Order: sequence, then C-alpha cells, then structure tokens
Amino acid sequence: MRVSGVVNKRVFLSYWMMGLILIPTAIAQSFASQMEVFLLPERDAADPIFTSIRFITLKYEPGSDLAKILNGTNERITFTLNSTTQGMEELQRSINEAILKEKKSPIQLSNSKLEYTSQIRGDEDGAQISYKVKFAPHITNFVLPSNSTTPALDLDWRSVVVPGPLTVTVPDYGKFDINYPIGPIKALFPAAAQKLMSVEESKNVFETPLLDYEEMGMPMDRWHFLFDPTGSQASAAGSGYAEEGGSKVVSVFSLGESSFREGTHSAKESSASVEIDGSQVNIKASNPPPSGQIQVAGFAQVKNINNAEIAFVSPQGPSGTATATGGFPIQVLLILGGMMGAVAILVLIKARKP
Repeated sequence: MRVSGVVNKRVFLSYWMMGLILIPTAIAQSFASQMEVFLLPERDAADPIFTSIRFITLKYEPGSDLAKILNGTNERITFTLNSTTQGMEELQRSINEAILKEKKSPIQLSNSKLEYTSQIRGDEDGAQISYKVKFAPHITNFVLPSNSTTPALDLDWRSVVVPGPLTVTVPDYGKFDINYPIGPIKALFPAAAQKLMSVEESKNVFETPLLDYEEMGMPMDRWHFLFDPTGSQASAAGSGYAEEGGSKVVSVFSLGESSFREGTHSAKESSASVEIDGSQVNIKASNPPPSGQIQVAGFAQVKNINNAEIAFVSPQGPSGTATATGGFPIQVLLILGGMMGAVAILVLIKARKP
C-alpha cells in the first residue's frame, strides 16, 4: 500500500509537471495568431485577418543626442482606417500587385480595414518601440477555374510580403507610413527618425516591412491538420471553428503549435550596432514565432502542383480518413498519453526496486 501511494503521488506529479510545460505554450500561441481565415468554396469570398507584431529596442549612451530626444517619452499612436481612407486604395493595389507578382495568385483584395497601434517609451539609456498592425481585407477569386466538380483553392496568397513604404493619411499625423517601422518615430520625433535613418545598418532595420507574412508560407504538410466530420471537435478544442454556410465538415490547418515533429517555432530577430553622432547605438528587432490557422469548409487535401499549393475540397472525407495528423488536439493527446504511460512505467519500475 505504501508503494502504491508513492506511485500515485509520483504519477500525479508527472502529470502536473507536463501540464506546466504544455499549457503555457498553448496559451502563448493562442494570442499570437498572425493569420486566420475561413474559406468557403461555394462563396469564393473570405475575410482573412493578418496581424503583424514587432518590437524594437534601442540602447544608447546617456546624454547622447538620441537620449536627449527620447528620454522620458511615453507616446502611443493608434488609429483605424477603412477602404475610404485616403491612401487605402493605393495600399490595396500595392498588396494585390505583390500577391500577383510574388505568388502568381489571382485573388483580389477589396474593402480592407486596418488597425494600427504603436507605442514608444524612452529613458536615459534606451527606448522600446512596439508595433501591432491588424489588416482585415475582403478577398475573392481564391477558387481556381477548373473543369472538375471538386473545388480547387489557391493557398499561396497567405505568405505575401509587401515591399516599400505604404503611406496613408491619418488625422493628427497627416502622411503616415504604416509599413516601415520608422513611421511612428518620424511622426512623433522627426529629429530622432532622421538620425536613425542616417546610417545604413540602422536604416535597414527601420525599413523592414511590417506587412511581412513570409513565414506563413511554410509548406502545408508542415502545418498541423485536423479533419472534423462534425465540427464539434474543432469547436471544443478552441481552434476557432465556426459553422458557416451550413457546412458541417471542416478541415483545420494550424501553424505554431510546438510538437515533436516540428519542434518549437522561434522568434525572428535582427540587430545592428551603429554609431550616430559619435555615440554607440545598439538596435534589436524581434517578431513573435509564426502562428496561423486556415479553416476550410469540407475535406481539404493539399497538393503541390508546379510549386503552387492547391487545396482540393470534397464534401466528405474518404473512408478511414485520420482525423488529425501532426497536430492538436488528437496528436497532442496521443503524445501526452504515450509520455504519461512511459512516465508511469518508469515510476513503477523505480518504485518496485528495493
């Protein structure tokens, strides 16, 4: 009885420790989605949400010219734009051109909305700048022309990178670049912006586009796949599934969950060490690990055809179709169950030793 009590306590402790490992990861990833969309082939229209998040840290010498400008600052810029805002038509056209040029994708963006937030905090020896850009366009033409009754969906548009500045007109700030990180600094502290842009290495950091979704282009066979014949599992698992258009069958592709197959996804970082006005300035920029989700009404099979990823969608999955491959919730449960079994066996073996 004593050994059994020890085993139970150890097994419970093992479960508890695994929970501590897995739960924070799941929580962190659930709030870092960079792209999400529900594709309903019958409509050939969708409303994806792209979110760009970046942090830039400046380290400068106390008393330097940058310190004199930024020390003690705590400024926040936030605004919302819609398709009628001056400059948004040009923004949509630039993105449409980038998608066509980079991805050879026929989709078209229209009626876009954009939410922009940036905050600048400075002290005597450094400053922190944060960015969050939420871009919500309406897209059409992702269903490719085909003689087949099985709809073929273009997926390559998901990883577009929008180069160059994107200037819109913002109340209180006038012309504002929403794509380059220098935008809010230029609007609030033009003298600091001029200094940061005067050195090539620093300029490269502050001219790296915020609307960069290249990491969403990870091959679809590396995304976690969940096929739910009823939608109930996806809904219960918190995958974001929502029944639309009367569809009871859903395929969910998720990027960002850490697993033994993909490992962990890392933050994207860059840095530069420059001299501005005779003082050393260290610059570090970071983006959170990639995270995204594509929901498709129906059973979706992704095939690579001439380097293009296309999802072929049928109303039902073939007989014997696995409900999940490589990802949550089923794989995580199986892995967790297997690990717990291995831990329990190990504990039992050790507990039986004299």
